[in-house]
Amino acid sequence: MLLPLLVAQIVVTPGPINTVSIDSAALITSVRRDLLPSGPVIVAEADAKRITDAAKFWSLFRQTRFHDYAQISTRVPIAPQPIKRTVKGGDVFSGVEVIDTPGPTATSVSYLFTRQGKRHAFTGDLIYKDGKLLDIYSLQDAIPETKTRGYHGFAARAGQLIESLRKIKAARPDVLIPSRGPFVTDPAKDIDTLIARLQKLLQSHFATDALRWYWGEESWQTRGKLAMTKLPESPMEMSAQRDLPEWIIPIGNSRLVVSTTGAAFLMDAGYPQIIEKLDELKAQGRFRNLEGIWVTHYHDDHTDHVAKVAKRHDAKVYFNDSIKDIVERPANYRMPCLTTNPISGESMRKEQSWQWREFKLTSLFFPGQTLYHGGLALDREDGSKILFVGDSFTPSGTDDYCLQNRNLVHANQGYRYCLDVIEQLGGNYWLINQHVLPMFKFDEARIDRMRSELTIRERVLADLTILPDANYAVDEGWARFYPYSVKAAKSQTAAIELRLENHTGERQTLRVKWNVPRWWRLEKSQSLADVAPRSQAVLTATLRAIDPDEVAVLTADIQFAGYDLRAFTEAILERE
Repeated sequence: MLLPLLVAQIVVTPGPINTVSIDSAALITSVRRDLLPSGPVIVAEADAKRITDAAKFWSLFRQTRFHDYAQISTRVPIAPQPIKRTVKGGDVFSGVEVIDTPGPTATSVSYLFTRQGKRHAFTGDLIYKDGKLLDIYSLQDAIPETKTRGYHGFAARAGQLIESLRKIKAARPDVLIPSRGPFVTDPAKDIDTLIARLQKLLQSHFATDALRWYWGEESWQTRGKLAMTKLPESPMEMSAQRDLPEWIIPIGNSRLVVSTTGAAFLMDAGYPQIIEKLDELKAQGRFRNLEGIWVTHYHDDHTDHVAKVAKRHDAKVYFNDSIKDIVERPANYRMPCLTTNPISGESMRKEQSWQWREFKLTSLFFPGQTLYHGGLALDREDGSKILFVGDSFTPSGTDDYCLQNRNLVHANQGYRYCLDVIEQLGGNYWLINQHVLPMFKFDEARIDRMRSELTIRERVLADLTILPDANYAVDEGWARFYPYSVKAAKSQTAAIELRLENHTGERQTLRVKWNVPRWWRLEKSQSLADVAPRSQAVLTATLRAIDPDEVAVLTADIQFAGYDLRAFTEAILERE
C-alpha cells in the first residue's frame, strides 16, 4: 500500500493520478477533468473560469461542436467545484513556487518545492518518465502569428511545451512528479529526450506539410519554428502539376465532370455558392443535367449543400461505405468540421466500379485527411485517368495537420494505405484535391519520401507515448461513445455504446467504469472488454432519464496497459 509522503503541509500521494496537496487542497497543473480530484483545488488564475463555468461550456458545446474548426479540448470539467486559491507564475506560497509552463494546455503551470533536501517539480502532463507524453493530439491549437485556426495547428503547442521543459530544466529540480506513473529521477536527461523526440516528429511533419502549397514558404517556416523552436528543414519538392482538362469545371472546392452527352457528375457540394453557380453554368449551356454527386468525406465544406443540390437537380448521391454512417448520422460523432445536414445516398464498396456515360468510376477507401474518407478513380474512354483524393494531398505533401481527424500511422493504415492505393493504380493518374486548382502527380521519389517520413513518425510516436502503441498518441477517438449525443425524455431509456480500439498487436483487456450524471440512472451495462489485436470492442449500456437537466455529461474511466484513465471520454446527455 502506498502511503502519503509528508513534507510540512505538503502531501504527495502516488496513485493512478499522482497528486500534490496543501492543507487538503490539491495543486492543479492543468484544468483537465481527468486530473481533477474531488474537493477543493488550487489552480492557475487563468483557469478558474474553466471550473466555475463548467456547466456553461457544455450547454454551448452541444451546438458549437458542429462546424468546429477551433479544436478545443473537451477534457474539461463537467461541474463546478470549490477553488481554495488561484495562483500565477511567479507566486510563492507555503514554500511552493509557481511557474507558468504552457504546453499540456495553454495555461498550464508547474509547482516547485523542496522535500527531504531535494528539489521537486510537480509538472503534471508536461513530461512523463523516459521522455514521454500521454498523447500528441492534446497539443493541437491555433497559431495567432500566422492566423491559423486550431484545425490546421498540428501540435501547435509543442513549441510552448519545449520552452516550458527548458524552463523546468533551468530550475534544476532533482525529481519531477508527473500526473501519471513513476516519478522522474533524471530530469535533465528525460527533458532532453522528450525535446529531441518532439523536434524529430515535427521535422518529419513539416517535411511533407500540405499547407506549404496553400500558404507558402514564409508561413511554413513560421509555423515550423513556433512548433519546433527551430526552423524546419529539407521539405519535399513540389510535385508535377497540370491544368484541369476542359471537361472538368472547378466550382469553389467542388469539381463538375461533364460528359460529351452534356450530363454532369459533381464532386462534393459544400461550397456556399454551389447552387447558384450550377444554375449559372446550366443556363450558359456548360452542362445539360446533373446526374450524380460523389461525396469524398464528411467535412462540412464538402457536405453542407449535398442534399439541397441533389434535390434541386434530382441527382443521385454516392459515397464509399467507409463514410456511410458519419454522413448519414453526423450528430452521432465527435469529430472536427461536422455538418448539421445529414446525407442519404448509395453506399459503394471498396473498389466497386460502375459505368457512367463514357467514364468508369471506382469507389475507393482513402483514409487520408481523415479516417472517414473515400476516393474516386475516374477512367475516361480516351485514356484520361483522374483520382479524386478529397482533401488528402497537395503538391507539397499530406493534409494530416489536424490530429483530431484520426490519422492512423501503421502500415496499411492512413496515409500509408493511400500511397499504396496510388502506387497500385499506376503512375498515369492525375490527382485532384478540390482545394487545389491544378491537377498534380507524385512520382516514385516523392512517394518514397512521404513513405519514409510516415515511417519516421510511426517510430517516434511509439517512443513518445506512455501507452502501448503509436496510434494512441494521435487517435483521440480510440475510446468513444456512440452516439455522442443521447436524448431522452423524463422516465425514458436510451441505449449507448462505448467503442474501444485495440491498436496494439496483442490482445488487450480493458475495464470500464461508467460515470453517470445526476438524474440519470445506469439500468444495465457491460464493463469488461477482451479485445483482439488491431480490433474494436463495443460495450453497451442502457440509461434511464430520471428527471434530467437540459444537458449533462456521461464519462467513462478506462483501465488498460497499467493505466487508469479517469473520465477519459464523454457523451452529451440531453433532455428531450
